[in-house]
Amino acid sequence: MSQTLRDLMQQSGEKEAKESFVLQNSKMLKVRVTDEIYCRAGSMIAYHGDFKFERTSGGIGKWLKKTVTGEGIPLMRASGNGDLFLAHQASDITVLRLSAETLFVEGRHLLAFENTVDWDVTVIRGAGMTSGGLFTCRLTGTGFVAITSHGPVAVLEAPVTVDPDSLIGWTEGLAPQVKTDVNLKTLLGRSSGETFQLRFDGHGKVLVQPDEPVLKE
Repeated sequence: MSQTLRDLMQQSGEKEAKESFVLQNSKMLKVRVTDEIYCRAGSMIAYHGDFKFERTSGGIGKWLKKTVTGEGIPLMRASGNGDLFLAHQASDITVLRLSAETLFVEGRHLLAFENTVDWDVTVIRGAGMTSGGLFTCRLTGTGFVAITSHGPVAVLEAPVTVDPDSLIGWTEGLAPQVKTDVNLKTLLGRSSGETFQLRFDGHGKVLVQPDEPVLKE
């Protein structure tokens, strides 16, 4: 169904930023920046104002960890003043607000967060990504966080077991344990795939997506 240029302009015009993180649409984030934020490297779509973009590994401690273990989440620091538009592979975006809370986000699903939120990188060895491990960002503090997903995010109660490729993140109080199931590979008829699951025990929530994309990152 066609539409006029005027209709497109009215329906898709820029959203007013009543908060620092707002959805321009379901797949694009608009951030009002007055100092700096952290965002996924390569996620910048456009901006108004003046910005400087720098690759970051989050301080000497995180740099040493990345150097020694090969860990890393591709983050950049965006500094300046204006409106910044972010997206990643046309994924769905969800904006969360932490209030003196901790959230663990699987690295492939982290889009952006405010500089009032502290962060560190950990890895779950042997879980997905061709058994190389899942890179997870631990976010702590108060501020906005934007995550991406393939489809709407579902929140599940622990205890629960999930496919690593469907995992987005989890709340504080849970520690994932790798579970191996050699029979599952045979049942699914795959030479590789869901032979590893992650088991979450305790009191908390697990965020998952309704898809198992094969990402080349």
